[in-house]
Amino acid sequence: MELDVAKIETHNGKLKFSTLIDLFAHLSREDQAEITHFLQNQKTGTRNHFSKNVKNLLPRDLFNFIKDKEVIWDIPFRPVNTPSFSFIDLFAGIGGMRLAFQKLNGRCVFSSEWDKQAQVTYCTNFGEIPFGDITKIQAADVPKHQILVAGFPCQAFSIAGYKGGFDDTRGTLFFDVARIIKARRPEAFLLENVKGLVGHDKGKTLSVILRTLREDLGYFVPELGCQRVVPQRF
Repeated sequence: MELDVAKIETHNGKLKFSTLIDLFAHLSREDQAEITHFLQNQKTGTRNHFSKNVKNLLPRDLFNFIKDKEVIWDIPFRPVNTPSFSFIDLFAGIGGMRLAFQKLNGRCVFSSEWDKQAQVTYCTNFGEIPFGDITKIQAADVPKHQILVAGFPCQAFSIAGYKGGFDDTRGTLFFDVARIIKARRPEAFLLENVKGLVGHDKGKTLSVILRTLREDLGYFVPELGCQRVVPQRF
């Protein structure tokens, strides 16, 4: 795609995100994820994690044009400029967990969500296209971060579903979270699921998860009590 960078609208030398995302609309969703992550992290060291791939994706003149431009984030939830910590958002949905951590002054440096419609809403909210299927994401492609946040799929454990647990493909996605934790060693993590996980398979499923986190990965995980379970209504 040929672009005349001189014709790209700027505002006092700055670029609106809405203008930028339109420029990349012809690219694949994964390529858009690379570019929006690069833009989100322009003012952080994480920028270098994405810059090589983005440089290969874009024409040289366009890459040189955008790489040092300040972005005007004309979106509902703007990135934190002076964050207190970094985090990643796995199984991101439309960004509920991200919003909570941004309000705590965190900077999201990576997101993943495989549902296409949720990706669009997430981008509308936060100015970032999440990467897709977590099973296809290499741990090395995830930048370093301080906190890992993941609401891994609950259908396999929910009392509203079939409660297939680890026999359900969605239930095994926990191990992709564990794979990233092992490789990237965040300082902490927050994993969210339904209360049906606690009693699934007479507690064996939760036991496997806790053993993986505590013994295999070496993290402290407190005992779970009723006060840590949010009631569900159906």
